[in-house]
Amino acid sequence: MNKLAWIIFGFAFFLSNENLRAQYFEEVSAKVGVDYTYPGNDFQMVGGGLMVIDVNNDGWEDFFQSGGVFDSKLWLNQHGTFVDATERYGLDALKGYFIQGAFCADFNNDGYQDFFVVNYGTGMSRGDKKSPALLKNINGSHFEIVAVDDVLPPGNFSSACLGDVNNDGWVDIYLTNYVASMGARYDSNGVEIGYNPTCFENKLLINKKGEGFVEMAESYGLDDGGCGLSASFTDFDQDGDVDLLLLNDFGEWTEQGNRCFRNDFPKESFTDVTDQYGFGREMYGMGIGQGDYDQDGDLDYYITNIGRNCLFQNEGDSFKEVARDLNIDNTYAYDSVFGTSWSGLFFDAEFDGDLDLYLSKGNVATLVPKAALSDANRFFLNNEGSFEDHTMKSGVGDVLSHRGSILFDYDKDGDLDIVSSVVKLPWSAFANKDQKIKVYENQLKAKNWIGIKLIGTEPINRDAFGSSVLFEHQSKRMLREVDAASGLSSQSSRIVYFGLNDSKKLEKLTVNWSNGEKTELKRLRANRVYEVTLNGGVRVQKEK
Repeated sequence: MNKLAWIIFGFAFFLSNENLRAQYFEEVSAKVGVDYTYPGNDFQMVGGGLMVIDVNNDGWEDFFQSGGVFDSKLWLNQHGTFVDATERYGLDALKGYFIQGAFCADFNNDGYQDFFVVNYGTGMSRGDKKSPALLKNINGSHFEIVAVDDVLPPGNFSSACLGDVNNDGWVDIYLTNYVASMGARYDSNGVEIGYNPTCFENKLLINKKGEGFVEMAESYGLDDGGCGLSASFTDFDQDGDVDLLLLNDFGEWTEQGNRCFRNDFPKESFTDVTDQYGFGREMYGMGIGQGDYDQDGDLDYYITNIGRNCLFQNEGDSFKEVARDLNIDNTYAYDSVFGTSWSGLFFDAEFDGDLDLYLSKGNVATLVPKAALSDANRFFLNNEGSFEDHTMKSGVGDVLSHRGSILFDYDKDGDLDIVSSVVKLPWSAFANKDQKIKVYENQLKAKNWIGIKLIGTEPINRDAFGSSVLFEHQSKRMLREVDAASGLSSQSSRIVYFGLNDSKKLEKLTVNWSNGEKTELKRLRANRVYEVTLNGGVRVQKEK
């Protein structure tokens, strides 16, 4: 090789390594011991939900991968690497379920995280015919299945969200119910042009003080009949109780748009305020991401779709849709070909004090006109209220078929990492790709931060669902809620984070507990997770 060739080679090598060093995230699934393939088929194009859970209370958060009709997996965190602990914890008993997603809470308030699996199949012409189920955590050592089929009629359940709807101190479950039968629509020439689904009604399970559940969706006014795919209990009107946002798939064909319900507590009912809030888009509603992106002290909501995504900016008594104004509508994968977005997650990637946005992407629908067959994930950095597409630098821009995604600091290095499930597709375009679950380790060398884990005591639920934290620092006011569901059929860490940039202490935070009490803390030192208890206790979290 001559001298010029060596110079060119060396320069190319330098650029390659500089590019690797410059990436915001590194894919490390093999390095941390995570290896999982989620095969796709006709009935397995949605789902792939992920859940963050600390199964043994050791302070190292684990995660659960929903496997659809195949095996689901529990990945136990061993100080930054993972082992498959599915059988160790008795979760091989879930074989035969068609699990779309999983959601954890301490349903019996005993100090250990239980979880609920959402099963798709009890109303299908083919499938496993099982109902969703509760997995009861037995002292952090194993799980036992508690069936709920005695209170749930047949359905094809797609997702869920958690919250204490009646403020009695016990976590309730709202289940979205999906397609009952999938017909087709034809034009005047008999050409198939789209979908013609019928849908099951959604269900609400009210917790009977840890002794089972009773189904009360109709009584509460929440038995919506659209093809529900995602939901979120969230206090969008900031009156101290959890309201409900509901996404319906196939809205274009069913004329059942998304829904917005206000909690009427202390009445045991919800009121449909969809029109008042301007939330009723007829779309392919996929996933909900929440965050106070504009730092005005209330929560805004990012909705994923096939085609144009939406960001509903909270105006107090209504929403304003602003995604296109901020260049994060992500309507097209390329040219005029529609993208397909699943999970949209707000988080502060570099802890500079504002929220960035990650989108998991991937095709599913062949009948949607102009829908892309290949569609890369997206990553947007927030630059003082406007968003810039940094996908090329991010390291998360895989062209695969991603679905559920979660956020947590799995390696405890002081930044938030991403795990994203991937559906393995049989199409030739993907044949040579590594279609496995992805673990993206944050490489941004995050600035200073504060983490808050809320712990409820009587009279509220132990997970503190329905409570929020208002961070106030250097003229910024940003609200966080405890995550009870996010993205598509998934649930991220319950720890809420706030970026401090170069500050060594947080000026002030206020915990707004779900029973109306408040806890105010000042001058907390940075780079720690604090456990804050309703009874007034505050301590730095310690791992075992």
